[in-house]
Amino acid sequence: MSDDEADLDELADEDPAAAFEQVGDIPGTHLRAAEFWDDIVADMEATADEYETQGWETLQLHPGDVTALVPDEDDEEFGLDVLVPDDEFGELESLLDGDASFDSYEVFRATADGLVLFVVAMEDPDEEVAVLYPAYYDAQNAQPMLAAAERAGEMRTYVRTLTNEQVEFTHREPENFAPEGDAETAEAAESN
Repeated sequence: MSDDEADLDELADEDPAAAFEQVGDIPGTHLRAAEFWDDIVADMEATADEYETQGWETLQLHPGDVTALVPDEDDEEFGLDVLVPDDEFGELESLLDGDASFDSYEVFRATADGLVLFVVAMEDPDEEVAVLYPAYYDAQNAQPMLAAAERAGEMRTYVRTLTNEQVEFTHREPENFAPEGDAETAEAAESN
């Protein structure tokens, strides 16, 4: 066993979350995303301002954690798990209990440091209501999630609380969530 493997085993025993976040000298997804998080949130706020300028009502969600869900033998769920504060989740439930129906969406994405970073705006054009949230995933590690979304013809987002109350959003055209180069490659392939 190498020194790095021994150090990782020791770290896993002492702090499993830290071991998950770091392998050798490579920081984990959450640590890499932290560098860009303030910018992503600022982009969400600016996007919400644009909707509000056009007369829309907006709800901004501020995730405490974002996880890419990869299907396996025990669980077929795939997509993004977005953990939000209880009060924001309550506001989301109130919108859904009312007349809002979020059938369309926009994704504003960028890539940096091997991550796909984006803001999603779930839209109800009839009610002029938008729910916005920032998210991210590691482009390399999320390939099984993206493949599952492609097979299903939709990406999924599970917005939830710590007590696992959950709202599921589905997004047709899952390629909108793919890394920018992948989406361009897919579009070029379709046009041939």
